[in-house]
Amino acid sequence: MEAEPVSRPNRKGVLLSFDTYNWLIHLRYTRKETQQCKVLIGNQLSASRGMAYFPNMMQGIILRQEGKMQESLDFFQACQLYNPGHLENLKQIAKSWLLAGRHEAALETYVDIESALQKPDWEIYHNIGVCLYYMKQYAKAKEYLRRAIEVSSQAESYQVLKNILLLENDLDGALELFSAAEKSNADAAGPGITLSLGLLLAKARHRNDALQRLMMETKNGAALLAAGCIMQERNDVNAALARYKLASHLMPESAALWNNVGMCFLKKQKFVAAVCCLKRANYLAPFDHKILYNLGLIHLVMQQLASAFHFLSAWVHQSPYRGQTYMLLAVVMWNLGSVEAAKVLFEQAARIDQKDPLVALNLAIFVHNTTKDTDLISSQLRDFQERMQNLQQTTGEFVDDELVRAAHFLADRHPREDNRIVEEEMII
Repeated sequence: MEAEPVSRPNRKGVLLSFDTYNWLIHLRYTRKETQQCKVLIGNQLSASRGMAYFPNMMQGIILRQEGKMQESLDFFQACQLYNPGHLENLKQIAKSWLLAGRHEAALETYVDIESALQKPDWEIYHNIGVCLYYMKQYAKAKEYLRRAIEVSSQAESYQVLKNILLLENDLDGALELFSAAEKSNADAAGPGITLSLGLLLAKARHRNDALQRLMMETKNGAALLAAGCIMQERNDVNAALARYKLASHLMPESAALWNNVGMCFLKKQKFVAAVCCLKRANYLAPFDHKILYNLGLIHLVMQQLASAFHFLSAWVHQSPYRGQTYMLLAVVMWNLGSVEAAKVLFEQAARIDQKDPLVALNLAIFVHNTTKDTDLISSQLRDFQERMQNLQQTTGEFVDDELVRAAHFLADRHPREDNRIVEEEMII
């Protein structure tokens, strides 16, 4: 490696300027020739006895990129001694404080910079908003982030503002924000705006609008996963698997991805493939209760009752307030011949989950097959009807036709006046 130049006195004893090689330092840095850049900076700092402004700043930036926050701050503070009040150096100090998690110190420095600004600066407003966000001063953070967006429509400001709105459960506000950004055709924000809007629309269950935007993204794992979820909800399993296949190359260690692939294979009745995918998801996220539930469900479908009990019990220990888990556990115990335990679990599921129509229907089926208590069956059928109607009114979703036919079957086998009402009002 060729020796890096250093400032030396000429023949007349006059020192060369310490800024002579700033251009070369900048060139090495922009070319990502980090080691050569550090050698050159070291030579310049040695020749100037540590008093050269630009080499000190570049050394601080390189150290910060290497994760050495305190060392980088030492160099930036040295620059501050040689050139006090220089805004660019103050920005670097504040950025190091921010990356080190010292949000109060970073905020104080950024506020000092703001007071000295001659014109609006997006970076300053954005970073003040980020500091306030981490300090949980959400109202002020939103104010500064909106000011940053007014100066320049950068995706980073939109994303932080979206996080604040979601923390405040203001999904409509987040949708309005990104819809306005998309309509303004903010070129600086780039495709991140469309992607975020698609994910927000999926979260708000505006599936058609969400899918329209998510289908534009073929190289983003989150977008492919979200589009696959919407297709899976529509029972378009093959289209969902096509999206998941693309996503698997981008995010091969996503537990949610392998969980969804496993459920697609379950829908296609490819049980071995489904178990393999769900086991992989469980390996990647062993404490995810949804994966445990799905593993319990598929083992129950395959009549592997011991394995089903194992996974469902693990979910109950993690989330003891989920009625669906007790319902599946009750089915497992029923198949194992423990009727009393199954009855207790069914009743527990009905008490915990007041919304799922399947819980009430399964309890009615259990009673029909065991005690044949007509009064209890009638009560559960009325409960099933109420839950079904509430589900349709609140979410717009309809109960599966097979469940409605099962309810009709029970109403026919246990004829009562209120059961006939249930039967007449439940239209497939």
